[in-house]
Amino acid sequence: MRILKITGKDEQSVKDEIIKEYGNTAIIVSSFEEKRAGIMGLFKKGDWSITIALDESNLMEPNVSKQPSSQINNDNKSDTEQEGADFIKKLDSLKSPFFEPRIKTDNIKLSLSRSNHKNEDQSFEEFEEKLTNKLAIDISSNLEEKISEKNNKAQEVQFDLILKQSLLEEGIEESIIDDILSQVNENSVDGISRALYNTLTRVMPKFNYNIPKVTFFIGSTGVGKTTTIAKLTANKVLEENKKVVLLTADTYRIAAVAQLKTYAEILGVEIETIFEPSDIPKYLQKWRDADYIFIDTAGRSHKDFNQLGELKELLATVEEKQVFLVLNMNTQYKDIQSIIPIYKNLVDRFALIITKLDETDGIGNLLNIATCTKTEIAYLTTGQNVPEDIEKFETLKYVRLLLGRVKYE
Repeated sequence: MRILKITGKDEQSVKDEIIKEYGNTAIIVSSFEEKRAGIMGLFKKGDWSITIALDESNLMEPNVSKQPSSQINNDNKSDTEQEGADFIKKLDSLKSPFFEPRIKTDNIKLSLSRSNHKNEDQSFEEFEEKLTNKLAIDISSNLEEKISEKNNKAQEVQFDLILKQSLLEEGIEESIIDDILSQVNENSVDGISRALYNTLTRVMPKFNYNIPKVTFFIGSTGVGKTTTIAKLTANKVLEENKKVVLLTADTYRIAAVAQLKTYAEILGVEIETIFEPSDIPKYLQKWRDADYIFIDTAGRSHKDFNQLGELKELLATVEEKQVFLVLNMNTQYKDIQSIIPIYKNLVDRFALIITKLDETDGIGNLLNIATCTKTEIAYLTTGQNVPEDIEKFETLKYVRLLLGRVKYE
């Protein structure tokens, strides 16, 4: 018995090759598609492999000339038994870690002995052929089960390794990846999509876009607060025909005030400067007829507790408000872990705006942010263009983006 593995582009072409080379004597042991690597390539069509078992006696002419069955008697029984012992050794050589023949060699010897006594007119070659066929059927069934089980386990391990490496390359933390993998019940794009979607919806509430009148924008210097405010203002004014008033408390950076004033002039909205927290109630009263009041704050280092104290005082002037914490997509995970608790100490509740997706190759950090903050993500910004490069966060779209099915443009 010989075991061979034949590979081709599809199942039918492999079967045709087997029939061409070995005829109908080949016994199919296993048949499966070998998957290709890559987070998406993992699910593309791969090569087809078929493992077959061949009876070597059917592949060549016997070297031993047949003798009349009457000559096989007690006088030459020892020679026949020797041939049987040699054949048993051949059978024993078939054993491998993948299968164990269900027919024990002791039973083979017993059957051989009985055959010599009861079927003296039967040639050894005929007996060997029958015994080989019986064993081949038993081996084929057992081997197919064992190899199939081994291949499934190997593919599962390969699938997990490839998926894990791909997600690591996207910038997702290993502990989060392990949690995702534990939820993958099906080795397919759909299985991964469901696991990612379930992870996000579990850790991150859905944002309510019916925001109150007053909105604060907070975050570190350089994350894109001013440009983000301009984009949202443009959307409210141009698309929803709402009246928006801008207030800026960022008196530390003259350029920031000038930039926001330029946007205000272009959009035709009013802008006021806040010099101390007590100015806010005054302006709220002055612009009580506005639909929305957006307040830009100075960039604060999460390590500067004096500045953070000023920000907390500013936020406390308005009871009913929406607060957006603006985070750069490229913020390192360890920094996110230290930043978020500090801001949660400043204000009871805030939502996130993640900026600069266009400046990163890996978008997995967004999943890190969502998992770490367990806070709603409201918007994503994807460039500097006002008002185009901002959009509402959609969980399903992000999952598809992570898997390479869509792009933010």
